[in-house]
Amino acid sequence: MLVPEETKAMLRMRDVCARTGLTRSAIHHYIREGLLPKPEKTGRNTATYTEEFVRRAQLVKALQENTHLPLAKIRETLDGVPAGTETNIDPERFAGVTRTIADSLRLSSESEIERADLLAMTGLKPFELDALTAARLVESSAHNGTVRYSPLDARIVMAFARIRDAGATAERGFIGGPAIVRAYRHHLTEIARTEAAEMVRMAEALTEIDMDDFMEKTSEPLGDLVAALHRKALVKAVTELLGNGRR
Repeated sequence: MLVPEETKAMLRMRDVCARTGLTRSAIHHYIREGLLPKPEKTGRNTATYTEEFVRRAQLVKALQENTHLPLAKIRETLDGVPAGTETNIDPERFAGVTRTIADSLRLSSESEIERADLLAMTGLKPFELDALTAARLVESSAHNGTVRYSPLDARIVMAFARIRDAGATAERGFIGGPAIVRAYRHHLTEIARTEAAEMVRMAEALTEIDMDDFMEKTSEPLGDLVAALHRKALVKAVTELLGNGRR
C-alpha cells in the first residue's frame, strides 16, 4: 500500500533533534529568530516537521559551527537559497564554501590596523575618523583598550583620505554629506544582498573549484566592473542634470 506523502513527511521534535543534533531549546530559538520556518501545529504543545525543515536546521548548525557568523547573517545567507533546494545541499561542503567566500571578501589574510596607525597613514584628524564611524561608513573594535579597524574599514578610510586630499570635503557638498552617505549605505547594501544571494545559489557548484584561486582572480575585475558601472551611471546622471538646466 502506498503511504501518502504528507504521512511520510511527518516528523516529531524528537526526530528533528536526533537528525540534527540540536536541542529543543536551540530549535525553538532558531524559529524565533526566523532561521527556521514555523512548524505546523497539531495540538497545543505538538507540531510536525518536514524534511526541508530538518535540512535547513542542519545548514544553520553547520554554518554556525564552521563560519561563526551571527545568526542574523546566517538567516540572510540561507534566505538566498532557492526554495525547495535545501535537500540537495551538503551542509558541511556548503558551510566550507561559504566560509571561504566570506574570508576572502573580508580580506582575512590582512591584519587589522590600530587607530593611531590609521590616523598616521591617512593624515586624518581624530574627529574626521570619528565622523566616518558616526555616519556608519566604517566600524571599529576594541581589543585590550586598543581601537582597531578591519582591513576593509581601513581601505574605506584611506580612500576617503585620498578623495579629501584632492579637495573634496563635506562642506563643499561631495564626500561625507548626509545625502550621499545615506544613498551609498542603502543602495550598496541592497546590491550586496543580491550578490550574496547569487553566491549562495552558486555555492554547490562552487564546491567543485579552487575557491581561493577563484576569489583571487575575480576580486579585482569585480571591483573594476563595479567602479566602471558606477562611473557610467554618474556620467549619465550629471548629463541629465545639465540637460535639465541645472548648473
